[in-house]
Amino acid sequence: MKHVYLIFASILLLSACNNTPKKAEDKLVSQTKISDSVNIIPPKENDVEVKNWLDDFKNFRETLHLKDLKKLKTYFDFPVSDDGAAIWSLCNLTEAEIQARKSKFKNADLFYEQDLEQYYNRIFNADFVKMLLKIKSDKLYATHYNETTEVTTADHIYKLIAEYNATSKVLSFNLAYANNGTDEEGNRVSEGEYNIIYSFTVIDGKYLKFKRIDIAG
Repeated sequence: MKHVYLIFASILLLSACNNTPKKAEDKLVSQTKISDSVNIIPPKENDVEVKNWLDDFKNFRETLHLKDLKKLKTYFDFPVSDDGAAIWSLCNLTEAEIQARKSKFKNADLFYEQDLEQYYNRIFNADFVKMLLKIKSDKLYATHYNETTEVTTADHIYKLIAEYNATSKVLSFNLAYANNGTDEEGNRVSEGEYNIIYSFTVIDGKYLKFKRIDIAG
């Protein structure tokens, strides 16, 4: 009888060990799944806890600054349908790349996760990342508007305008380029001026989700 008790106790112990990891795993899943409309990954050490859209803006720009592609993907719902096809203008595909995508995807007009992996540096260029870091986040949150000072290079002048529309719940970033050339009278030449506008929908007052890109000018 003593041996029977020992065997029974061993079975109970093994059962408890097998159930513990499952419960821990279920708890982790419940903590990291916010809603069906927001796909996020567990926060990293340098992430700000997201209590409002300003916090997620800070995390977004840090994601771009660190080139954290895994985190960047969480700001997109794939595949992305960009009606204006502006995102493809930024990707600036070669003819070979266009043909490769047509053979790879049934609907090559859509923007897929693999496309972000390959072209995110073209979409969010160095100018955009540099200026995003210069946005004064507290002023943006308080007034729903902030813009950087202009940066002048040998080729152009540019700045970034950040604006939150509380009605449409869209946070936009307008990367505005101007020509720094002048005519014979010293007036600035307007040719070559254009804007790249990145729009993000704010979900539940907290989370940014890529909406579209527009190019004007």
